[in-house]
Amino acid sequence: MQLAAFGARLRSLFHSVFVRAALLLAVTTIAVASVMAWQSWHLTMRIARDGVVSMAHKTVESQAGAMVQPLRFKDEGKLSEQLSLALQSGGADALGGAVVQADGTVLADAGVAAGDRAALAALAARAVAEASVQSAQDGLWVAAPILVPGRADPAGAVAMIWTDQAVLASAAGDKREIQMTALAVFVVMMALTVFLLRRIIARPLGGLDAAMARVARGDYDSAVDQCERSDEFGEIARHLSDLAATLAQGRAAEEARMEAHAAQDRVVRHLTEALDRLADGGLAEGIQERFPSEYEALRENFNRAVDSLRDAINEVRVSAQNIHSNAEEIASGSDDLSHRTETQAATLEQTAAALEQLLGSVRDAARTTKEVEENVRGAARMADENGEIMRSAVSAMAGIAQSSDQIGQIIGVIDDIAFQTNLLALNAGVEAARAGESGRGFAVVASEVRALAQRSSDAAQQIKTLISGSADQVKDGVQLVERAGEALGDVVHQVGQISDLVSGIASVSTDQAQGLNEINVGVGNLDRVTQQNAAMVEQSTAAAHMLRSDAGALSELVARFDIGQPAGGQGGPAPRAAPGRAA
Repeated sequence: MQLAAFGARLRSLFHSVFVRAALLLAVTTIAVASVMAWQSWHLTMRIARDGVVSMAHKTVESQAGAMVQPLRFKDEGKLSEQLSLALQSGGADALGGAVVQADGTVLADAGVAAGDRAALAALAARAVAEASVQSAQDGLWVAAPILVPGRADPAGAVAMIWTDQAVLASAAGDKREIQMTALAVFVVMMALTVFLLRRIIARPLGGLDAAMARVARGDYDSAVDQCERSDEFGEIARHLSDLAATLAQGRAAEEARMEAHAAQDRVVRHLTEALDRLADGGLAEGIQERFPSEYEALRENFNRAVDSLRDAINEVRVSAQNIHSNAEEIASGSDDLSHRTETQAATLEQTAAALEQLLGSVRDAARTTKEVEENVRGAARMADENGEIMRSAVSAMAGIAQSSDQIGQIIGVIDDIAFQTNLLALNAGVEAARAGESGRGFAVVASEVRALAQRSSDAAQQIKTLISGSADQVKDGVQLVERAGEALGDVVHQVGQISDLVSGIASVSTDQAQGLNEINVGVGNLDRVTQQNAAMVEQSTAAAHMLRSDAGALSELVARFDIGQPAGGQGGPAPRAAPGRAA
């Protein structure tokens, strides 16, 4: 049980925003610190290793300088002593070393494992061959040439084996101390951060949570704390305060609405009871109990409507009695009117049949007159066409006469030309005679021309005589044609007058037929209206009998209403007598 409660509390704790923020901050800090520690460790290791390598190079190079004289004299004891001093100066970082001649002979060694001697000797030989410092095994194996003054080639080399394990072990010890110190600082900073987060976030959130709980419980009047803050919590608090004020207004409006709804229910209940009485025919009284002020006008309007309805029902009751008495007389008059309308309809039907026969005769006469008018118009049209042809013939004859005159003028011109040609031929003959023998040929030509001119003149005179005779005949023809045209014009005029008279007769006949047709249509309409009137009179008669029956039913229906007066309607208007009807 306690375990379940602890689990539930733990789950609720992890649901807290404050706990989540603290965990997020812790995870972020741990991640950043881990990355920085890892990078710092690798940097420290690299610096320590580089320090060992640097010390190895410096030591070996210095020992190469110190071993020049012992090597020159091949003093192995001195070389071994110098090598031991170098290893002692290197401390735990220097593992061993050897001094090798240029020919590869090892003069001294110390601390070198049997398996490393060959490799170390090879490194020394490479230093001799290259005459420079050589290294291997990541710089931990170093060989420096021993240069003897006065010789170009190295006399030998000194090689030493170094290790970085001691430095790395020391750095590892320092690392643990640094980690413990960082852990202590982290714990202290996390505690301080949690404390500050609790003050900055948890407490304001708790206050806002309490304020929201009060609002959720319906406490809209309590003040919301932290509204004066300028951060997000202050903004949330101000919004919550505005929400509480809005909800308070809504609750007040809801209470007012509920009160209004209760008053409305009371009004509806009274109206329902009054309407039930009204549905049962009770008009004797309205709603006596007063309504609230905003609904009092509704009660007064309802009572006034009941009073008006009661007065109207009373008047309807009296009117129903009047309608019943008047309906009796209307039914009797409608029967008489129905018989008279039937007689009138039969008479109009006979008159319409007679007019239809007369209209047929007039239409036949109008149709015959119309045919005569069309024939006369055809004759007038033909006379007009013949007159036009005659006028064209007169015009053509006038043109022929004018052409004859022009031809006569042309013949006169030809005659003048022949005369002039004859004179010229005569003059030419005279001149040719004067010329003698040389002008004889020209005289013959002039004689022929003169003869030709004479024949032309004779022919022109004959043509002129013929043309003159033709012109006289053309003038006579023109006069005859003009007289024939005048006579034809008189005929056309007379035919036109006849056509106008026949058109007048046809128009009058058509008008008479149209007038009779309109009279026939009017009589037909009158007959139809009379028949409709007869049908309406029959309907009116049936309606009058139905009205008499309905008036009785209306009197019985109105008697259902209770208007607080006797059923006979004493005190109301008396029944009106129906006006007299002319026979």
